[in-house]
Amino acid sequence: MTRTRRILHGLAVGYTNQVLMTVVGLWLTTFLLTRLGQTDYGLWLIAMQILSYLMLMDFGVVGILPRETAFATGRAAGQADQATDLPGIIGRTTRMVLWQMPILALVAGVVWIGIPSDWEPLRRPLGIVMITFVVFFPFRILQAVLNGLQQLSFLSTVSTVRWALATSVTVGLVIAGFGIDALAIGWVVGQVAAAALWWIRLRTRYRYVLPKRLARSSRAQLKEWLTKGFWVSVGQLAQVFLAATDLIIIGRVLGPEAVVPYFCTAKLLTVLRNQPQLFVETASPALSELRAGAPKEHLSRVCTAIAQAILLISGSIFCVVLAINEGFVTWWVGSDQYGGFALTVLLLTGMVLRHWNTTAAYTVYAFGRDRRLSLTTLSDGIITIIVSVVLVSRMGPIGAAIGTIVGACLVSLPSNLHTMAQETGTTLWGLIRPLVSLGWRFALLAAGATAVALTWAPSRFGILFAIGLGTVIIYGALMWPIAYRDPLGTYVRPVVASVRRRVPRLRRATR
Repeated sequence: MTRTRRILHGLAVGYTNQVLMTVVGLWLTTFLLTRLGQTDYGLWLIAMQILSYLMLMDFGVVGILPRETAFATGRAAGQADQATDLPGIIGRTTRMVLWQMPILALVAGVVWIGIPSDWEPLRRPLGIVMITFVVFFPFRILQAVLNGLQQLSFLSTVSTVRWALATSVTVGLVIAGFGIDALAIGWVVGQVAAAALWWIRLRTRYRYVLPKRLARSSRAQLKEWLTKGFWVSVGQLAQVFLAATDLIIIGRVLGPEAVVPYFCTAKLLTVLRNQPQLFVETASPALSELRAGAPKEHLSRVCTAIAQAILLISGSIFCVVLAINEGFVTWWVGSDQYGGFALTVLLLTGMVLRHWNTTAAYTVYAFGRDRRLSLTTLSDGIITIIVSVVLVSRMGPIGAAIGTIVGACLVSLPSNLHTMAQETGTTLWGLIRPLVSLGWRFALLAAGATAVALTWAPSRFGILFAIGLGTVIIYGALMWPIAYRDPLGTYVRPVVASVRRRVPRLRRATR
């Protein structure tokens, strides 16, 4: 299977799974709000962001494993069974992660003890989650290896199984009266199931990559790996600053009750924005593999095509959510949980900027510029947090949305685009020029979506669906020439041709 086919297959499974999770997840939110109340549900949302910080305790050594696995496979001409150095890489990573577990347990204990008194209902469920997280911490290595081997559809399927089990257990225990503890127990069940499935996959399909013993690292190897891991860890910390701090800031400054309207207003775009994010994550191992032997001209075309694809998807999300968000939140959880049109616009603007930056950041990461990327993202995260804290205390939840826009525009986008231009052998204008025609079309469509949002906010699902579908059709018609034009057209045209060839066959098969 070619890299492109692996990516497309992984995306197909991933997107299908996310549609299922989204539909059930929307119902689950209303269910939990009704059964647990706004305060307890807000505390659980904060707990999940706290957990994001604990995930950084591998000091980046697991974070670089997918890329190193892809490098090793690329050096072996794409044949994992010929990558003789891969078992040693996995063994050394496992040994280092096991060394880190006592530190992780200590940090988790300190965080648990330091829970604010007004968050007391969170203490027991967070303790359950933290204990499980520490115990199953090494199993993240299995997921990282499978990611590096580009087992993308399998990982998406496991994600769905984990979510389905966690959701089923959570709902059952909430009905049985376990309260917020039910969410923690459901989360634990999902983690255990995922770890078991990762292990079974590697043992049955890729036994040859698993080390027979945990290789010891020389001082030079340890230094090299920890240096790489350090910069990846810094980058991961910065990502947590950007993606897993807004609810904590709002919860501490304004209280857990203020978290829920912000979360509900952002819910639709949060769900949809994962689609382009999944695209970039799916393509990242292939970029790392290409780096091992592809010329810079080819890398430049690939990176520009990815940027076009991501921004096309991101723009469609912007227009659809802008047009229907008020009606959607009202239909879903009630008008009192809607944070307002201004918050919606700012959240969507931040999303588009972050998507653009994500394409550049993943490219920089695939090229091994860990230090530059990490320092850039950390600076962005610090600026975002400072601006968010100041503005949330003065302007309310809207300040968190402004903070992420300021960080992206002042720090990440300029730096990452500059580095991407250097690595791909092009100019900054060379990266931006293919996006100009996309930009004016997007501005025109966004203006139309704004007009719809300000004049009409129906709360019936059928009407909302019709508005959203109509927006997608108009957006697709206006943007199709860009998708069909190179460099993105290099990948789109063969897919379209394949579909055209299959349609007559399907017609004949159904006669």
